[in-house]
Amino acid sequence: MAETKQLRGQPTPTADLASSNTRMELPPEAYVLGGGKSPFALRNNKFNTEGTSDMVYVNQYRVKKVDFTKKVYQYDVTVSPDDRKLPMNKILESSEIKDALSRYNYPTWIFDGRKMAWAPALVDRGECRVKVDLDKDRRPPGGSIKPGSVFHVTLRRTTEIDLSVLQGYLESKVEFTNKVVESLNFMDHLLRQGPSGKFSTIKRSFYDPDQKGRPLGDGRLIDVHKGLYASIRLSHNLAQGGVGLALNCDVANTSFWVGNQSMDQLVCHFLASCDGLFCNLDPATTLGYHLRPVQRRDGQFQSTEAFKTLRKLRRLKFNVRHANRKNPEKVFTVEDFMFGPEYCPEGCTATNVNFDHEGKQTSVFDYYRKKYGVTLRYPKLPLIDAGKGGAVPMELAFILPMQRYMFKLSGKHTDAMIKIAVTKPAERRRDIEQRVKGLDLQNDRHLRFYGVEFDANFAQTKAKILAPPIVNFKQGRQEPRFAGRWRLDQGNIRFWKPNQRPLVAWGIIAMDNCLPGPGAMTAFVNKFRTTFIRHGGSCPEPGMVLSVPGASKANGAEAVEFAHNQIRRARGYTQLLFIVVGFKNSPHYERLKKNADCRFGILSQIVTHANVGNDAGNSQYISNVCMKVNAKLGGSTSRTATPFGKSPTYFPPNRPTMQIGMDVSHAAPGANSPSVAAMTMNCDADANRFAAAVESNSYRMETVHPANLHMFLDLLYAVWCKGHNGATPGHVMYFRDGVAEGQFAQVIDREVDEMKRWFRSRKKAMPKFTVIVATKRHHIRFFPGPDQRTKGGDQNLNPKPGLLVEHEVTHPFMWDFYLNSHKAIQGTARPIHYYVILDEMNCPVNDLQRIIYHQCYSYVRSTTPVSIHPAIYYAHLACNRARQHENISIYEGFRSGGKGHEFVRNRVSKGQEFEEIPQGTEAPTLLEVGGRIPPTGMAPDEIAQREFIKETMWYI
Repeated sequence: MAETKQLRGQPTPTADLASSNTRMELPPEAYVLGGGKSPFALRNNKFNTEGTSDMVYVNQYRVKKVDFTKKVYQYDVTVSPDDRKLPMNKILESSEIKDALSRYNYPTWIFDGRKMAWAPALVDRGECRVKVDLDKDRRPPGGSIKPGSVFHVTLRRTTEIDLSVLQGYLESKVEFTNKVVESLNFMDHLLRQGPSGKFSTIKRSFYDPDQKGRPLGDGRLIDVHKGLYASIRLSHNLAQGGVGLALNCDVANTSFWVGNQSMDQLVCHFLASCDGLFCNLDPATTLGYHLRPVQRRDGQFQSTEAFKTLRKLRRLKFNVRHANRKNPEKVFTVEDFMFGPEYCPEGCTATNVNFDHEGKQTSVFDYYRKKYGVTLRYPKLPLIDAGKGGAVPMELAFILPMQRYMFKLSGKHTDAMIKIAVTKPAERRRDIEQRVKGLDLQNDRHLRFYGVEFDANFAQTKAKILAPPIVNFKQGRQEPRFAGRWRLDQGNIRFWKPNQRPLVAWGIIAMDNCLPGPGAMTAFVNKFRTTFIRHGGSCPEPGMVLSVPGASKANGAEAVEFAHNQIRRARGYTQLLFIVVGFKNSPHYERLKKNADCRFGILSQIVTHANVGNDAGNSQYISNVCMKVNAKLGGSTSRTATPFGKSPTYFPPNRPTMQIGMDVSHAAPGANSPSVAAMTMNCDADANRFAAAVESNSYRMETVHPANLHMFLDLLYAVWCKGHNGATPGHVMYFRDGVAEGQFAQVIDREVDEMKRWFRSRKKAMPKFTVIVATKRHHIRFFPGPDQRTKGGDQNLNPKPGLLVEHEVTHPFMWDFYLNSHKAIQGTARPIHYYVILDEMNCPVNDLQRIIYHQCYSYVRSTTPVSIHPAIYYAHLACNRARQHENISIYEGFRSGGKGHEFVRNRVSKGQEFEEIPQGTEAPTLLEVGGRIPPTGMAPDEIAQREFIKETMWYI
């Protein structure tokens, strides 16, 4: 039988165990098939020797001690009957379980609340069976057993955890194996066992249920609870007195449904948040009207849009509360809201729904009145379907607190959340330290039993402050130093490289009636042209101010077509079209971009009416627009000095370097849009202009499809060669975004290997690859040390741009580092975590880190250093823009941004769910940027423009 190659990073026993606990932060080696030697680049004592030495605090507590000699046995926990609503905590804390495990030191047992347990003792014959009766204390003598109250629990020993293997790995004495994963999994649950009994837990975060939430918006629907994120992770701290582990802690802000209010009130607030038409609803009057079934033309009844929206409230838990309720603490779940044709036209209300009670048909309204003496105030509202709990009136259902709001927040709520979550470093640090004290880890009996001790304070670690570069222009230069910003509208600044083609065929239009007349557009294009020329741009002709006729003002496709035809007749094939919209995130955006990018192959720049109509103080805004337009037209804004001495180009001429950025974006949760991959590549020797190629990438697939990699390189390699005088690359720097540690091996085995296969198949010289993964989704934050006002801290006590950390928070021996390249505008700065997972070039550490940092200052549309390497940033922008290139009708809804999420959210809330498409299914291709060029029948200026857009920064 032929052997098939099995790739690293595919599911393995190790990976399966890791995925069963989403709270663990595992190293990349955990996902390498079969364990063994790590395929990743190692640090090998390579540390930066440049910059100013510094000390910073990090939101991490060193693990000082662990008793690695303790015996730990792992058990499988099975419960029969098995039901998704099993009260596991009650079962595992029952007197029967405690009695059965008392001689095995029950207080030291650790349960994950699902299927696993750990203990220092081995039960007889490795198995223990226990019958648990949760109703025995409430059942009268001789009473019948209540269904669902008796469970049979089996604890079966599966393996012995060898903590000494974890110690050996942390001290670089043994390779990573499944035994290390088992130990890390145990350590994670050991940390959480104590706090989970006192706090509400969501994944890696703890929330104090007694702490009052902060209102989001008016505070009637959603509130925000500030919790503590806590995770055990590997740490490069052996030399600082640690054991190689640390506890990373951070603030966690999470939105919850406002609890302790009746369902009728919650429904009113919820509908008002969904649609302004539902504001100020009253349960006694207007709410019932909007939820009552409506009759179609064919005579059939259907639920209203408001009623369909209530499906978003399914799975909420509640108590039934009224004066004569015997068991008000019993928890029910909203399975749905009742609807049935047989109850129309009134709907499933308390007066309309009958059931058999004591041999007699009784309405829900009469049942509560006769049995409990409760007269319902709102009997015309739909009933809650509580499954086995029966039909419950809304007014008696009170929402339990601390239930997470699982949906994407509206724009208004998002703005409110940002105001709550964004905190300055000093406040963030106080919040973390206060909540860590609340965990009371030093007195946790489970941690003490296993000899685990943490440092009491934030870890302090060595750092470097890299010198900021000088930003050079063709005329003039800026020295931002540590200010982290500069301006183009002050001084005679000229772009490093002006637009390749003079801007002649261009104009401006306005959508809808967002401007009162053409005067503001005329003033805007005149000021733009003057500023553009002052910055060195070539623009011999003024912009054409066009008025879109009639209904076309509200139709993006017709508006772009009209403007293009007008410009083409007067000036030749359109190069650039300015489009004024009413507000940011305009619903016109997607259609405007799709038609400009793919149908006509013309460049476009969308601006809001607020900026076009603002005559005063907008010189900086105009300069910023000029940067974007210049980049779209083939120019570049600036360049930092080469890190290689006096080289005439950014990289030495004897080592032509290709920089590639790659990102894959996925559709909003619940949508059926494909994943989209984007590759960017430096197309000039100055390494500050990046062309882009995009394509659909199956459905929810993170690794890039081989066909896409070949197509991207076919297009972009030629552009790279053109910008490097026909040279071939000797070095490829591959920057990858969006992959977790579990996918690092796939980046090497699938993406890099496929790119090498492309070079071989095209008979190109094989370059050496350096692969760098950048991650933003982490909870590491840096806080200035004692003397930071003069060294590494800014006026808000955030790290200054250029802060580099290679110790304490990094992997014990892989080559990774944290770099804070930007200045935080608000809140606490989040550094980027860079992993060098492959380095065939043996890059000097100083050179590599200097390149990454300095190039953050040459991002073409910003006068600040960006937080992540531009190749990655550009790939992210191209991915987002490519969403507009899906070959679908506008009636299929928005595909990206806030509008896309809102569209999906509204459909799902009404039960209009998309057809589920299996992961990895091949997706339809995107429309091509620039459109397809036929062999004949197209004018030379049109061909030139359509070819030009493919090679320029159309996405910027």
